[in-house]
Amino acid sequence: MSATTATIEKQSGALWHLNLSALCLMAVSLSAVVVEFGASQWASLLAGVSILLFLTLQWRQIHRTFQFFVIVAIGLGLTLWFNYDITWPELAAAIDRGAFFTFFLTSLAVLREAAGSSPLVRRCGTIMVNQPPGRRYLLMSFGSHLFSVMLNVGALNVLGTMVKRAIHYGDTDEQKRVAGIRSRRMLTAVLRGFSSIPLWSPTSVTMLLVLSAIPSLQWEHYAPVGLLLAAVFILWGAVLDRISYPQRKVTPGANHRLYYLLPLVLLVALIPATAIAVSVLTGLQMFSALLMCVPFIGVIWISFQYRRSNARLTAALVARRVTRSFPVTFTNQRNEVALFASSGFIGVILIPLIDPAWINNWIEQANIGDAWLMIIISLTILLSSLLAINPIITVTLILGILQQLPDLSIPPTVQVVVISLTWAVFAGLSPFTAALRFISNFSDVTPAVFGIVWNGVFNLTVLIALYAALLIFL
Repeated sequence: MSATTATIEKQSGALWHLNLSALCLMAVSLSAVVVEFGASQWASLLAGVSILLFLTLQWRQIHRTFQFFVIVAIGLGLTLWFNYDITWPELAAAIDRGAFFTFFLTSLAVLREAAGSSPLVRRCGTIMVNQPPGRRYLLMSFGSHLFSVMLNVGALNVLGTMVKRAIHYGDTDEQKRVAGIRSRRMLTAVLRGFSSIPLWSPTSVTMLLVLSAIPSLQWEHYAPVGLLLAAVFILWGAVLDRISYPQRKVTPGANHRLYYLLPLVLLVALIPATAIAVSVLTGLQMFSALLMCVPFIGVIWISFQYRRSNARLTAALVARRVTRSFPVTFTNQRNEVALFASSGFIGVILIPLIDPAWINNWIEQANIGDAWLMIIISLTILLSSLLAINPIITVTLILGILQQLPDLSIPPTVQVVVISLTWAVFAGLSPFTAALRFISNFSDVTPAVFGIVWNGVFNLTVLIALYAALLIFL
């Protein structure tokens, strides 16, 4: 066999492997959709087999940490099943939760694929970077927030790269000092804008977890509260920035055409608006409708990027993008799929084993009020993140336990506010979070210095405000 033939066969094998993995994720997503419309047993079985096949195909490339979660989930499920500690409906419910979490990743991957190649995103990023200092912080934070709705952590890459290109350190010590301050302010703004996403965005992991665990709460009912929190979160960051760096008279930048940001704002608003409309028409929950709508929005966005006078050429370019890029985009999420699917499975399968009466009695004997219970929960999530324990596991288990407590009087909205604000804090504080590690690559400091020194005062004041509000109003 010649070297050329061997290379072709190797590439064909890799392509087959890639496409089969992508088909597995599509089968899982289809199963999740079918379950939302009322089917159960066969869809759960298809989802379980497809997830296992995907993880088997991608096992060698999955990080060992996430392999551990998969092994724990499978081992726990088999042990409980063979010991007759769980029934098939309970096992199917755990599989369905893992499938829905996988559907979440797969669906949003289409939107990120579209946003990642969009000239609109690049143009808006350039406009935000080239603003006067006072206005620039607020716009960078707000823009990072909008980008993160569609790109998630990818927003940090887009804006971080633009910040790095925009900074010119010069030759003198004073020029380098000023450039360093400018870099710090812009990168901190980007991180805080990203960190505010868990407060409301239906495309955030936080909303996925809390809405899955609290079925009595609908996103559209909570969203106004979350949006208000996000606005206050961003504005408070701007206030601290202005206090820390008093405004100086500078020559205005050349690019102040803020109206170019309007299409991005409208595009972000279109995502939940479309989902709400579909939810009303079909009777589905808004979050489920969102995940069904997002792939179509993403593909339409891609078609606008390839628009030509010839509709046939545009369709051909879009089809080529879908068949070539989507399998790579889907399978590159192998670590996230392993974590999300196993976390969702573990969170559901452990619920029947929890004795809510015992926990409730312990809380009463310890004389822990509602306010202190939520503060303890917040600190547990925060400290776990600082010890490198993934918050997806922590939040899934805590919310699962909370919903089982018979005498729990804490409103669901308060639970979501505490969880989401805590998530927003540790996203910009813990050096083990992907966001902080990612954004620190564009600075000259470590993730720990970035999170604790650069962003520490902001995070501390947010926590103090949260705990004070709990003690006053609960």
